[in-house]
Formats: sequence, structure tokens, C-alpha cells
Amino acid sequence: MNSTPEIKHHWTWEEWQQSRAARREVALRVGPPVSRRRHSSSDKRLKAAFRGERGPRFHE
Repeated sequence: MNSTPEIKHHWTWEEWQQSRAARREVALRVGPPVSRRRHSSSDKRLKAAFRGERGPRFHE
């Protein structure tokens, strides 16, 4: 008899969005939203990949 719950491996987009919202809420209790460096050695590569930005925009 195994009492460990099974780990879910397949998520719908809606399920993932709901779980992400819950994780974000908990994370905001612990610390501030994402903070980024202003410069790094990877700027050239990052800006080429993200339309002139250093990374994707996060919803706040």
C-alpha cells in the first residue's frame, strides 16, 4: 500500500495558469517581485533574443 500521492505530469494551460497564480501569491508574501540586473556580459545575446530587452516582460 502506497500512501504517497501521485505526481501530476500533464497540465492544461488553464491548470498551469491557476497554479502559477497561487505560486506567485505565496512568493509575493516572501519578497519583492522579480528584480533584474541593469547590465550583464550576456546583454548582446539577451537583447537579440528579446526584441531589445534583457528578457521577457513579467506581469506585475
